Amino acid sequence: MRPGAALILLVLTGLLAVAQPTPAENSDDAPLVLHADQDSAEPIGRMRVLVDAQGRLSATQALAAFAANAGQAITRWPPTFGFADGVHWFHFRVRNQDHPDPRWLLVIEYSLLDYLDLYSADGQGRLLHQVGGDRLPFSARRFPHRHFNFALELPSGEQRDILLRVSTVSSVQVPLRLETERRFLSAGQKGQIELGIYYGLLLGLFAYNVLLFLSTRDRSFLYYVLYVGLFGIGQANLNGLSFQYFWPQSPEWDDLILILVIPATLLAILLFTRRFLELKKRSPLALRAINVLIIGQALMLLSAPFFGYRLAIRLETASVFLVAIGAIGSALLAWRRKLGAAKYYLLAWSFMLAGIVVYASVSFGLLPKNFFTEYGILLGSAAEMLLLSFALAYRINELRREHESLQHDYAVRLEVRVNERTTELKQALTDLQGANRRLREYSQRDGLTGAHNRYFLDEALERGLRVAAERGEAFSLLMVDIDHFKQINDNFGHLVGDSCLVAVASRLKSCIREADDFVARFGGEEFAILLPGADLAAAAERAERIRAEIAGMTVEAGERRIRLTVSIGVVSLPPGATSKGHDLLQCADQALYRAKGAGRNRVELFDWAKGDGRRE
Repeated sequence: MRPGAALILLVLTGLLAVAQPTPAENSDDAPLVLHADQDSAEPIGRMRVLVDAQGRLSATQALAAFAANAGQAITRWPPTFGFADGVHWFHFRVRNQDHPDPRWLLVIEYSLLDYLDLYSADGQGRLLHQVGGDRLPFSARRFPHRHFNFALELPSGEQRDILLRVSTVSSVQVPLRLETERRFLSAGQKGQIELGIYYGLLLGLFAYNVLLFLSTRDRSFLYYVLYVGLFGIGQANLNGLSFQYFWPQSPEWDDLILILVIPATLLAILLFTRRFLELKKRSPLALRAINVLIIGQALMLLSAPFFGYRLAIRLETASVFLVAIGAIGSALLAWRRKLGAAKYYLLAWSFMLAGIVVYASVSFGLLPKNFFTEYGILLGSAAEMLLLSFALAYRINELRREHESLQHDYAVRLEVRVNERTTELKQALTDLQGANRRLREYSQRDGLTGAHNRYFLDEALERGLRVAAERGEAFSLLMVDIDHFKQINDNFGHLVGDSCLVAVASRLKSCIREADDFVARFGGEEFAILLPGADLAAAAERAERIRAEIAGMTVEAGERRIRLTVSIGVVSLPPGATSKGHDLLQCADQALYRAKGAGRNRVELFDWAKGDGRRE
C-alpha cells in the first residue's frame, strides 16, 4: 500500500462530511405542518436564530423580536455554530394539520448542551416553560433518554409558537426534530441496541488486547488497552450514556470526566504510536515531534481542571488536529524506513483519526452536522479496530522472527508461548461469546425493573400468537397499570417512584410461571403479562390474584409507607381465533382504561366475541 492511500481515505471522509441536507426553499415564517402520515418532522427552512450576546433577553422579548423579523434564517441544517459566545434563541411555528396523536416530543440529538429553556405558546397565548440541559439532573428529562426531549401538546388543527433558548460553553449544535412519543420510544430501543453492540465490540477488543499484553509483555498492547478503555469512556460521555447510567444526579462529573478523558486518550494514542512504530530507531525527527505532543497532552491532563470547562474543551478539541497530523506523519516516515507494520497502522488509524478530526471540525463549526460527522468517530473506530488487528498480528510475527534470528534456543520456548497464547485467545473468545449473550439478554430487559422490555414484548407476543394458532390453544394478555403513579412521583419524588416500579415488577414476576409466562414493562408505569394457553376464566382468576397481591403491598418512603394498587385489563384470544399483537394490546388497553375509569384497583375483561369490555 502506498503512503498516499491513507491520505485519500481522509479526503474521502471529508467529502462525505461536507454532504449535508440543504434547507428547503420555504419561508422561515411559514409553520411546520404535521400531517397524519408522518410521525417525525424537522423545521428545515422554517427556523430563525437570534444571538443574545449579553444573555439578558426574556422569552417575551425574544418572541417579540422574532415577531419583528429579527434574527437570521438557518442556512445550515442541523444548526451548528461551533464554540460561539452568547445565548442562542431559536424560533419556529408548528401546526398539527390532521395528525391524530396530540402527544409530541421536541428532541435535541446532542448531549453536551448546558442549559435549555423551551417555551411553547398554548391556544390562549400563554408561554409554557420547560427546562433541560446536561447541567441539570438526568431525572429532569421527559423520558429517560440520552437525548434531550421535551413534551409538546399539539392537538389536531392547532398551531404553536416554539421558542428554544440555548446557553452552553460547549459547541453550539442543535439537531432538533419533532417526533410522536411512540416513535421516539420505538427508535430509542433500536438505538440502545446498536450502541450496545458497539460497546460490546469495544469490550471484546479491550479483553483481547489485555490477553495479548499479558502473553507478550509488549507495551504496544498496554498503550492500546489504555486507549481502548479511555476511548470507550469518552464515547459514553459524548453519547450521553455515562450521564444516564453512571452519575445521573451529578452533572458536574460529566464535564470533569470529559475534559480529563480527551487528553488522556490522546496521550495513549501518542504513546502507542511511539512504541508501535519504533520511532526511536526508525525516525528521530518523528520521535521528537511525538515527544513534544506527549508532553503537551500530559500538561493538558494535569491543568485541565484548573482551566475550567470552556477553555479546556476548546484547547483539547484543537489539539486533536495536531495529534492527527503527528500520528499520520510518523506512520508515513516509519513506512518509508521499511517498517512493515507501519502500512497497517497507517490504514487503520487513518479511519480513526479522520473520524476524530471530522467530529472536532463540527465542534468548531467548520463542517456541517450530519450522519457522517455525528457518527464519524464510531464508524472510524469500528474500522480501525478491525484493521489494526492485522497490524497487531503483523507486529507479533515481527517479534517472533526477531527472537528466532537472535537465538535459536528460544524456538522451543516461543512455540510453548504461542500455544499458551492460543489457549488464552480461545478462552477470550469464549468469554466474549458469553459477554455477547449477556449483552443480548440485557438488551431485552428493562434496566430499572429487570422485567422484559417493550422490544422483547413485541417479538414474544407475535411469536406466542403464532404458536397458539398452530396448537389451537387460547392465549391471554394482561395489562397492568399502577394507580395514581403520577401522584407518587409528584409527592415523593422519582426515586420513590422507581422503587414502586421495582417492587411491583418483582411481585408480578413472583405471580407467574417463569417457564411459560413472562412480564414485560410496557412503558412508564404499565406492565404486560403474557399467559400462553390460558383462557379468559383462567386469565381473569390470575389477574384478580395479582390485583389482590399488590393491594396488600407497601413501599417505604422515609417514615411514610405508600400503599399500592393496580388496575388490570384482561383479553383472551379463544382457541382457533387469530389476531395481531398490536390489536390484542389495544383490546387489553381498552379493558385497562375501563378499570381505571370505574374507580381503579379492579379487573376488567375484554369480551373477544362481542368486541367490548365487561367488568369482572
